[in-house]
Amino acid sequence: MSDVHGNAVALRTVLEKIPRYDEVVVLGDLVDYGPDPDEALDIVKSGAFKVVMGNHDFAAAFNEDCRCGPSTKDLSILTRKSITLRKLSKNDLAYLASLPRKLELTIDARKLVCVHATLRDNLFQYLYPWSSPADFKREILEYVGEQTVVFVGHTHHQFLRSQRSVWIANPGSVGQPRDGDPRAAAAILSEDGVLFLRIRYDIDKVIEKLRNELGDTNAFRRLATILRQGMVA
Repeated sequence: MSDVHGNAVALRTVLEKIPRYDEVVVLGDLVDYGPDPDEALDIVKSGAFKVVMGNHDFAAAFNEDCRCGPSTKDLSILTRKSITLRKLSKNDLAYLASLPRKLELTIDARKLVCVHATLRDNLFQYLYPWSSPADFKREILEYVGEQTVVFVGHTHHQFLRSQRSVWIANPGSVGQPRDGDPRAAAAILSEDGVLFLRIRYDIDKVIEKLRNELGDTNAFRRLATILRQGMVA
C-alpha cells in the first residue's frame, strides 16, 4: 500500500478488510493532507510494517520542500504546518527520518523492489499509468534484473505494466486516491500475480476530522472535494 497521507480511518479499514496477508509494505507518504498523521504512524509502527520514505515524509522530517505537483502543493504546505508538525512528536519525526528510500525483498524466488517514486529517483519523480513505454523500459533495463517485481507509489494511481519478466505495479493511494475512485486503494502480491483492491471507508468521518483541524475554509473544501471525488478538481 502507499500514500496514506494521515488518513488513519482509511488505513485501519483496509487492514481490517484484507482477508489475510504475510507482510505489509508501505510505499511512503504517511503524512500530510490528512487529519491523523500521528495515528497513521502508530498503526504502521505497531504492525511492524516494512516502510520506505516518501517525499512528504522527507519534507516533514527534514523541513524540506516536498516537491509535489503544483495543484496540491499549497495544501501540502498548509497541512504539514498546521497538522503534521503539530501532531507528530520528535520520536515520530525521527522515525520518518530513519526510513530507507528503497527496500529489496525476495518472495517465492522473485525479487521485490519497493520505492516511493521511481527507481531513478526514489522520492520525487512521477511514473503514471500513461507514462511512455520508454519511461517504463528505462526503469526496467537500467535498474533491475530478471524475475523482479517493482512496486512504486507517489502518483495515487493504480497500474500494472510488464516488460519481459519484470512487473512494475502501483497499488494506488490508501488515504487520498486521485484516479477518480474515492475508495481506498491497495494491492496484494501473491504467486498468482498482483490483485488490485478498492475498499470503501467512512470518508465523511475523515472530512469531519479535517473540519476540526483546519481553520482555512477554502483549503478544507478543496481537501474534502478530493476525498469525495477521488481526484484533484
